[in-house]
This record gives sequence, C-alpha cells and structure tokens, in this order.
Amino acid sequence: MTDTRRRVKVYTLNEDRQWDDRGTGHVTSGYVERLKGMSLLVRAESDGSLLLESKINPNTAYQKQQEDEKFLTDLFAQLTDEATDEEKRQELVNFLKEFCAFSQTLQPQNRDAFFKTLSSMGILPALEVILGMDDAQVRSAATDIFSYLVEYNPSMVREFVMQEAQQNDDVSKKLTEQKITNKDILLINLIIEHMICDTDPELGGAVQLMGLLRTLVDPENMLATANKTEKTEFLGFFYKHCMHVLTAPLLANTTEEKPSKDDFQTAQLLALVLELLTFCVEHHTYHIKNYIINKDILRRVLVLMASKHAFLALCALRFKRKIIGLKDEFYNRYIMKSFLFEPVVKAFLNNGSRYNLMNSAIIEMFEFIRVEDIKSLTAHVIENYWKALEDVDYVQTFKGLKLRFEQQRERQDNPKLDSMRSILRNHRYRRDARTLEDEEEMWFNTDDEDMEDGEAVVPPSDKTKNDEDIMEPISKFMERKKLKESEEKEVLLKTNLSGRQSPSFKLSLSSGTKTNLTSQSSTTNLPGSPGSPGSPGSPGSPGSVSKSTSQTAAITTKGGLVGLVDYPDDDEEDDEDEDKEETLPLSKKAKLES
Repeated sequence: MTDTRRRVKVYTLNEDRQWDDRGTGHVTSGYVERLKGMSLLVRAESDGSLLLESKINPNTAYQKQQEDEKFLTDLFAQLTDEATDEEKRQELVNFLKEFCAFSQTLQPQNRDAFFKTLSSMGILPALEVILGMDDAQVRSAATDIFSYLVEYNPSMVREFVMQEAQQNDDVSKKLTEQKITNKDILLINLIIEHMICDTDPELGGAVQLMGLLRTLVDPENMLATANKTEKTEFLGFFYKHCMHVLTAPLLANTTEEKPSKDDFQTAQLLALVLELLTFCVEHHTYHIKNYIINKDILRRVLVLMASKHAFLALCALRFKRKIIGLKDEFYNRYIMKSFLFEPVVKAFLNNGSRYNLMNSAIIEMFEFIRVEDIKSLTAHVIENYWKALEDVDYVQTFKGLKLRFEQQRERQDNPKLDSMRSILRNHRYRRDARTLEDEEEMWFNTDDEDMEDGEAVVPPSDKTKNDEDIMEPISKFMERKKLKESEEKEVLLKTNLSGRQSPSFKLSLSSGTKTNLTSQSSTTNLPGSPGSPGSPGSPGSPGSVSKSTSQTAAITTKGGLVGLVDYPDDDEEDDEDEDKEETLPLSKKAKLES
C-alpha cells in the first residue's frame, strides 16, 4: 500500500494574533470516533506525537476562500511590516516557502489556482521588500520562493516588473519636475544585485539567481499574441533598465589592459556574467548587437583574456567565438575597426607551444573563419597579423587562411578568371540526367570496330575535365560517324554497279573429312545464305530446289577442305531465304544460330 501522507508544518495562532511553530509532521485524513466524523490528523515526524486533530466540516476555514485570502493578507502584512520581529519574520518566510513547496504536489489545475491567488494577494511586492532586507537567511528563503514563481510562470513575473517600471517612470517624471530623486529599485535589478554581491565563496546563490535571470530573458518561453509581443516589450525594457546593472562589474574591472581585480571569486562572478551575455548574443539578435557595439562591450570582455584564471579567459574567448559564429557583417566591421583580434593573437603567442584548451579554442576560431570563408575577417587577419602567425606550422589553419586571402586577391585582380573557374566547376560537378543519357546513347551507337581500338567514346566521369576534354570525345565521335557514312555510301555505290558485296568468311568444322567454308556477313544480319549447308538452296540438301542465280565457286585443297563463296545478288533472294528458313527443323535452326 502506498503512503499517501503529506509532509506539512503546523502553525497555531496564539492569543496575541501571532503564529506559533508547532513542528513538522505528516498529515492524513480519517474517521475519528471521538470527533464523530472525518478529521485531519498531523503526527510529528520525529516521535509520532499528535500535532493536530481537527474535524472537517463545511464551516471550517479549510473550505472558505474568504478565510484563505484573509490569512494570506495578514501573512504578507506581517512579512513587510518593519515592526515585525526578525525571528518572527524568518518563521513566516520559511512557512511561505514550505507553502510553495507543498504546491508542487498539487494537480496542475489546483496549482494554477494557488499561484494565481498568491499573485493577486501581492506576493511579488512582498518578495521585493523581503529581498531588500539585511537578513541573509530571509533573503535566501525569499529567493527560493521567487524561483517557484519563475518556474511556474515567467510571463507573470515579467508582466509585474514591466508594470513596476512603468509606474516608476511615471513617478520619476513627477519627482524630476520637483527635483527629487527616485530611489526605488526594480525587482529584477534587485535580483541582479544579489547575484553580484553574493558573499558565498562558491557563489551558490549567484548561480541560482543567474539561472532565474536566464529563464526570464529566454525568448523561447515568451508569449506572442495578436495585439502585442512579449519578447519585443520585455527585451526593450530589460536593455533599457537592467542591462547596465548586469554589466557594471565587467565594465568596472576592465578599465585597463589587464583585469583590475583577478581574485578567484571575482573571476567566478565575471564568468557568470559572461555566460549570461553569451546567451543573449545567441538569442537576442537586435538588442544585444546594438548594446555591444554602442558600449564597446567586446573590447572590455577581451581584456579578460589576460586573466591568470584560464576558465575566465576561455569564457571571454567563447563570447567572441559566439559573435563570429553569427557571420554578421555589422559585428565583423566592429571587430576590424577596433582591431579586436589583437588580444586573441597575444594570448595565442603567450600560450606558446603548449597543447591545451586555450590553444585548441583559438585555432578552432581561426579554422572556422577559413572554412566558412568569411572574406572580410580573413583579409583583416592576414593583413595585420600574418607576420606573427606565419611560423605556426603544426597546423595548416593559418597557411590556409593565407591561401584564401591570395585567392581573394587573385579574383579581385582578374574577375574573368573567377568566372571561368565557376564555369569549369559547374562542368565538373553539375552533370544532370540529360548529359548522362546523351553519353549512354553515344556509347550504344558506337560500332564494335570502334570499341576494338581500346578508346572509349565517353571518358570516365570521375576525371577532371576542362572544356577541351569535354569536346574532344564528341568531335571524335562525329568524325567516326562521318567516316562511317562515307564508307556506307561507297559500299552502296559498288553494290549498285556490280550487284555483289564483298564476302567475309567463317570457319565451321564438321565431323567428316571435309570442312565447309560458309559465306556469312558480319556487318549484315541475313537470316540464311543460299549456299549454307542444310539450307533449302544448298545442292546437298534433300528436296532442295535450285532457284539461286548466284555464282558459287568450289575450292578444293589437299587436306580435303572445300570452300563455298556466296555472292547474293538482290534483295528478293533475301526475302525468299527468310521464308525458307522458317520451314527448317528446329535442330538445324539451332545449329545455324550457333
């Protein structure tokens, strides 16, 4: 059986209308005989003693929303009241934290109603007051409560801070007219200040707050409606009212060529700031670009390349690598105008021949520029830093950049050469289906005599071709075709004049003492010849009728070889022979075909 008990903290209201902590226990419900009904039972988790036993009925405060709202109103009033005792405030904040933690066990619909109630009762203004207090434990509990709200609905928090900023702007205008300074601090700026001022050596609280800020500025969880776009409105607000607070420690520590403070805790804090700025570069294209260029942020960030802490220098390099990865010419012109590769090249040369993460990261950045062929940055690097990098030969990155640069110069000096290369590149790589079909047709139209020469009509497709190589096989094919046509015309002319064709010979060995030489043409597909053995027109065939008008010569040698030379006269004999061949037995047909 599963344990359905809930862990709760029990408070009771004393005679002075103050909350007394009774302890932490587990709540269950069940029938209590003494109370004659279903009751809530809370037993202490330490010793199992009964902390609370209350009968459930419609008249109790558990079922009345008015009582709940009154309870929350009193709770927030005591939290924000300066007269409240510090110990008491700490208890109330811890109770509210436990209250929010308990809401995570509710069903989604009930959890939504819970947080909406907290929001309507003023939990965010109360948290803003609590976060401004000096008690570190109270601020820590308030941060946990704020994290529950951000994780549940970041849009609700963004809407509150924008409304707060609008109200402050209105108040500031009135106070400016009265020459009074408005010292109100926005909730989100309060979060940033607590992140920057975290006294924990490991910056545990700062890491938590940075994660909350990242969630708030993430466009992926921002809503877009028909009337307004939350991304546009909130990012405009953030870069106007909050970004200067986030970058304040970075700008304060990079006024010179080296970081002003380079201790471990400061380096950790600046690494967190750079991580959030890198996230903004990736997701906030327009706003962060204007801010970086107008405030010269990249120059300040690259000062951290001189830090003695390798992790901080790598964070600065990662920030620049993210900018270059966008391949945005606005960023590229800003980098070239301010010579912002100089700190990177210095760090690379100072690193020497050590094979470490810094060395690999810098080489990878230059390799990206080479592979992606970012022409403006390639020219800038070679023109300004080639002398410092030309001796680096354990990788081919910088020599490859130099080659890219020279190719660009060559194309600029000779535009016609560049266009010719593109044409040849298209011939080499872009072979469509129609070209292949034409080549196949040319191959099948080639005679056997052409193939015996060992020359292919179509060159192999995987070889490098230029224009002359492509046209050469086509011209050869056309020459062969013209030669073949002229030969056929000569043969046709001789046939018309003499009525005969030049014979060709084929040897067929018989089982007897004689071998017959049978006339057969290799270039024409005649079905049968009148002088063939076993054919109807052959003198030795039974039942044959001599209708041939061709002249046959018998040649006898000492070895008993007899050759018959056949001269077909006209096309009519061919038609008759075709008809006669159809009457042959199957065995003789097979022999003739073989």
